[in-house]
Amino acid sequence: MAKSNEKMQLQVNFEKAPCQEIPLVGFLFSRGGRLLEKVPVQKGQLELKTPDKNPRELRLLIAPAADGRIDAVTTLAALEKFKPYEASLVANPRGGWLALTIPDFVASFWRLRMCRIRGRVIKQFNIGDLTQDRGICNARVHVCEVDRVRWWIDRIPDWVILKIPEIIVEPQWPIPVPEPGPDWSAVALNPQPLPPAEKPAFGAVSELRRDWSSRITLAQSERLAAVLDSNVSQRLLSGNAQAIRGVLVEQFPVFHPYFCGIPWLWPYFYRCDEIALTYTDLNGGFETQYWYWDDGDQPDIYLWVEYLIDGVWTTVYKPAIPCHTYWNYACGSSLTVRITDPRVRWECNDVVDGDIVWIKTIGSSASVVHIQQTDLNVPVQGKNFNRIGLSDVSVWASPNPVGEFRRPFGGGLSFVVQFGSGLPSNGMYYYRWNYRKLRNADLSPAAPMLPASLHGGQALYKSYTYEFFDAALHKHIGVNSFKLGPVTKNGHDDLFVIPPAYPSAAPVSAPELNPLWDQNTVTVSFDSAKFADGLYEFTLELFDVNGNKLTAIPRHLFQVPDYASFAPSLDALDAYVQLSAPGSASAYRMNARIDNQRCEAQIYQIKVNGSEVASNCCGFVPYPPNANIEVAFRAYHPHNFATFDFVVQKGTCDDPVQSALTHAAGLVIGDVGVYGRDASSIYRHGFTPAQLLGICSTEGKAAFAEQLGVSVLTTDGSYRLYPLDASALAAFALEPV
Repeated sequence: MAKSNEKMQLQVNFEKAPCQEIPLVGFLFSRGGRLLEKVPVQKGQLELKTPDKNPRELRLLIAPAADGRIDAVTTLAALEKFKPYEASLVANPRGGWLALTIPDFVASFWRLRMCRIRGRVIKQFNIGDLTQDRGICNARVHVCEVDRVRWWIDRIPDWVILKIPEIIVEPQWPIPVPEPGPDWSAVALNPQPLPPAEKPAFGAVSELRRDWSSRITLAQSERLAAVLDSNVSQRLLSGNAQAIRGVLVEQFPVFHPYFCGIPWLWPYFYRCDEIALTYTDLNGGFETQYWYWDDGDQPDIYLWVEYLIDGVWTTVYKPAIPCHTYWNYACGSSLTVRITDPRVRWECNDVVDGDIVWIKTIGSSASVVHIQQTDLNVPVQGKNFNRIGLSDVSVWASPNPVGEFRRPFGGGLSFVVQFGSGLPSNGMYYYRWNYRKLRNADLSPAAPMLPASLHGGQALYKSYTYEFFDAALHKHIGVNSFKLGPVTKNGHDDLFVIPPAYPSAAPVSAPELNPLWDQNTVTVSFDSAKFADGLYEFTLELFDVNGNKLTAIPRHLFQVPDYASFAPSLDALDAYVQLSAPGSASAYRMNARIDNQRCEAQIYQIKVNGSEVASNCCGFVPYPPNANIEVAFRAYHPHNFATFDFVVQKGTCDDPVQSALTHAAGLVIGDVGVYGRDASSIYRHGFTPAQLLGICSTEGKAAFAEQLGVSVLTTDGSYRLYPLDASALAAFALEPV
């Protein structure tokens, strides 16, 4: 044993000399895992200090040092990713130490290769009838490598391993979650691309298992069948956990599609480490380099994405690792990350040259030219429906036909404008939005009012991003903002600076490196719930640097989107400008309906021959022969800005005739299907027993569920305001008297 304060010198050899020199570093840990020393191997010699340490209580690991990230390693867990070799400290008879020989099978994994990882982050946007994939700029992309299961297969509990044969050889869908089940709180990934440690909701997990068998491709099932025809089945069914582990390591790519559909397996079989952090360019592209250990396999790459939302880096794409990893990634090939998070806006537009004010959207999706500006009375379900001020926008999870103007606006609203590169100038420096109410909710004339500022003194900031480098010279994206206003000039309150095309220009003069911002500007944000429901006129005024209101603006300066293609912009039509003289305008204007009313939904008790016959709430409805059985419900919105869907389901039966007859869907404005609507928005219809019983007529009795959903049409231009929805659920059972 080494004496106190002696140095421990060890010869380090390779079983087979590598083709190229491999720099090495030795890590000495206590038996409890505390790092004692980290020393490079120099000229085949490793020299360690061992004051008062018994070598039998030490753990010595040798690892390749070519990857600079090893300098930050301080724990056994962090060292594991570098595939270290744990050596045995054995004394020789002369009091020294036997040479350490690194086996060739270990050294073969220590060859570094460079992999270029590149791709693009995109999102599909819908504005009017335009659907387009756009690159998402300035997104933060986390690049992770998923570890091969062979590196920790021996640590997976036997009870998990012994479950694999029944999953692979004779799967029963859905696969039940075994007891005790995984300890979700103990799952530790470095970093953790999975959601925070939380057991998945039972319903969501069950649904995933139920559907997964149908997602296994024919090629995947045939590949599994070919493998099971060999001796793999025998080894899987041997009941020997170690034999099953061997099969898992050999055939994991074949088994993976099946494991992907079984969430409780994920914490045991999938781990990953972040290898790079990069940012997308103005086209949504990203690229980074990664040095990996060449063990004969290509790296397995997993990506997750953050985006700046209200100045905070927010996760917008973080799917489950097992089902969204790029297995055996072909280095240099392009990856496409398609995000769907509705909070991510259409940004990074090209600069528009000249003195241009392009009024684009309300919210992120409602093109201003897709808002009906004049009275348009169209019969809907036998009722008159005036579409003035309504939009035909399709928003997330709520499509709408182009030209079907039926959506009012509500909730928090924002008006998006793009200013040209010629602004601001001394002659055109500030802007202000005004409003006035034109009509009440029922479209009767509103009390006359003068235009008032829409801003209400509320401060408005425009954010920009910039580049900076940390101490390790790694590039990052920072965020700052510039206050646009309000200011008071020449007696005019609530004036806001027109932002320049680039934040490096005056009056912003951002001092940071390479500052950029979205060419779209949210020029005003306000809570429409503070306004009474009705039709409003909104006007955009312009002022010079001294605060003088401009009244002879060249009318072509005000631009709007193309109705069909959105871009390029077009000169605003007369309906969108306040003309002050031929070819001149004093302001941009547009009409829009505001409505923040809630829906109502109610299902009434079944009536037989005009009377409620159920004696209590239990729902049994006795009926005589030839009875008239009335089904009634209320689907209501105070101003008819809602759709409804009413379904009557009989037991577990599939009775298309009865389902079609009793189903109703449409606007809450008038009659739908067989149901008549009265002035209180109550829909009712009388059915014969045979019509309801349908395929159950022989028995003369059946149980039914009634489900009613009323969905508001109101939008903030980005989403449908689903919190204003209503729903109802009821049940009844018919039984003959």
